Amino acid sequence: MSNMSIPTPCGTAAILRVYNDEERRAELMQDLGADVHLALCRDQLIHREYDFSQRAAEALYAATEGNQLAEDAFALVVRSAVARDPLAVVGLLFRQWLDLAVRQLTSNLADRCEDGQRVTFGARQ
Repeated sequence: MSNMSIPTPCGTAAILRVYNDEERRAELMQDLGADVHLALCRDQLIHREYDFSQRAAEALYAATEGNQLAEDAFALVVRSAVARDPLAVVGLLFRQWLDLAVRQLTSNLADRCEDGQRVTFGARQ
């Protein structure tokens, strides 16, 4: 694809390079990742077009269902907590599961956006 040229009021033109599919997906993942992080911090809802709204923390856990790696990681966190391992160990395992879950949720939301569905974030009522 060629570059896009957009005229400016002063008579010059801004040249924008057109993103390929991988670059577009990477930017979408970055933007949605920031939105998911903010939604988790603010305890917001995630609204999916043609689907139900869900609390961000619930959507995070739901995104890992069916993902064997994420389910195994969560089971490891629970097993470590039940075994009364040091809190630093449990916290580290939870953090690793959390990073995996956020990536999975972000990827799921990006898939919906690429399919033309709207995904929005909003405050809980």
